[in-house]
Amino acid sequence: MMQNFRRNTRLILFIVVAAFVLLIFFEWGLNVTGITQQEEVNIARIDGVPVAYADYIRFAQSKEREMKNIDREDIWNLMIEEVIWNNLIKKENIRVVDEELWAIIKSNPPREIYESEHMKDSAGNFDYNKYLELIKSPQSRPWLMEYEFNLRRRLPREKLRSLISTMAWVSPFEDSVTISKFGTLYDFSFLSLPLFRLKGKFEITEDELKEYYNRHIKDFTNPEMKILKYVFFERLPSSADSMEARERLEDLLLRVKEGEDFLSVAREISDDTLIEKKFKDEKELLPYEVEVYKKLKDGEVSEIILTSRGYEVIKRAGKGLIYSAKVKINVSSTTLGELNDRIESFKNSVKELGFDEAAKEYNLTTNRTLPLNPDKLNFPVRNQEGFAKELKKLKAKKVIGPFSSFGGYYVFILDSIIPARTLSLDNEKEKNIIRSRYERERLKTAVKEYLEKVFSELQTTGMLEKIAEIDTILFFQPRLRDLTLSDVEARYGPEFSGVLGSLDSGQVSRPLLTEWAGYIIRCDNKRVAPFDTSMVKYIQHLRQVRLQSLSQSIFTPRQIIDNRDKFFE
Repeated sequence: MMQNFRRNTRLILFIVVAAFVLLIFFEWGLNVTGITQQEEVNIARIDGVPVAYADYIRFAQSKEREMKNIDREDIWNLMIEEVIWNNLIKKENIRVVDEELWAIIKSNPPREIYESEHMKDSAGNFDYNKYLELIKSPQSRPWLMEYEFNLRRRLPREKLRSLISTMAWVSPFEDSVTISKFGTLYDFSFLSLPLFRLKGKFEITEDELKEYYNRHIKDFTNPEMKILKYVFFERLPSSADSMEARERLEDLLLRVKEGEDFLSVAREISDDTLIEKKFKDEKELLPYEVEVYKKLKDGEVSEIILTSRGYEVIKRAGKGLIYSAKVKINVSSTTLGELNDRIESFKNSVKELGFDEAAKEYNLTTNRTLPLNPDKLNFPVRNQEGFAKELKKLKAKKVIGPFSSFGGYYVFILDSIIPARTLSLDNEKEKNIIRSRYERERLKTAVKEYLEKVFSELQTTGMLEKIAEIDTILFFQPRLRDLTLSDVEARYGPEFSGVLGSLDSGQVSRPLLTEWAGYIIRCDNKRVAPFDTSMVKYIQHLRQVRLQSLSQSIFTPRQIIDNRDKFFE
């Protein structure tokens, strides 16, 4: 037996090693590269720059301290803006040197120091020498370091902002074009031929239709669509969250009762920055505010009032004046954690009971989506890109989510699939759809060819009016007077105004084809109106639009990978 064991030692070792490798793959979660799969640590990736969840939380907390009543969506947008600013500053290699900072600190004292009585001379003016002595004093080091820190952060942005402003420069030629658009008056006439006027003037053969169908078959293919079942978990504050909000106002009432000033405490506690509310008429107040105002005497403070968004305490400060402290009932991180646990528990129950039965177990309503196309997604979840990605690879019985939306979270499962399908010429209804699309293309070609013939005739007759008298298919618009190119664009579109702008008095354009009609335009008269200061606003508007467009392009990230749903944010 021992001899057999020795002979088979290699085989036994091979089996043990193979079993160990399989254990690594299937139990320990290692992939083919041998690298352990790790949980996501980045809440976002903005143009390739990762943002760690811990960094996001620190950023959010700092913004919540700086700004009252700010929500997480606003914080998210501010964080994206911060990352983009830092990327641009790094890319443009914008720096701030110590000499530059020192020059700014010496010549620009902080406001609180500039207004301080200790910095004034005998005449009450700011004493620059005192300020120089102050910044050299060792005692000034803390506020000086804070001032320097803020400048180091702010100055690169100011430099970049100036750089962007210079990029939005408008050339003298563009100024002249703008002035021409609003300052040149046109008289013009035109012939028009709407597409529908040639309908029925030609036939579409079966061979032509088939050839068109084969060339454009992709345009007549409907992609695969998926219908999903879903439940919605509402994001609601718990009773503990409500109690926490109420306790803040109970603390306010206690402090006021002990003698503290209501207005000062309200500014400290309130989630709303609007504390003082002056009014001339009670109609300016909300109904519940009117009721409380009438019950109180001047100087009296109300009990805690439950409102649609939280709690409120109101003081009647006098006739036509109330003070209010408002506290929102926010969904705490503890409550969100409990909701996350409930969602995960629901997903586990789906594996045992099925989606519908699990929904009944959790008192949730099951709904179905409309057919969804991952490439043209239209469903109210925050992370559209992530949802589309999951939808593409979604298989039967797989539960996906939670996906955050306004007021809560969606969890989905596949209900049914509508296969991809191509319209067929064998189906009469579908054939008519294909025919109508082809007919429209033929109509545009026919209108173009028809107007080209009319244009050739104009070389002989020379008059739009004569052509219009003979040809009853064409519409003739006699002379329109004193219109600017801006007016023309508003009436007939930018293509029409562009052609008219290229003509001199007496000239006739070649045929212009738009989506719905064709035109031949004649410029009857063209004159420049006297320049006045009102035209300056159009030039300024052009520069503003250019700067806004440029800024939007620069500060819109090309790609955002949003992982907030993975962190239940």
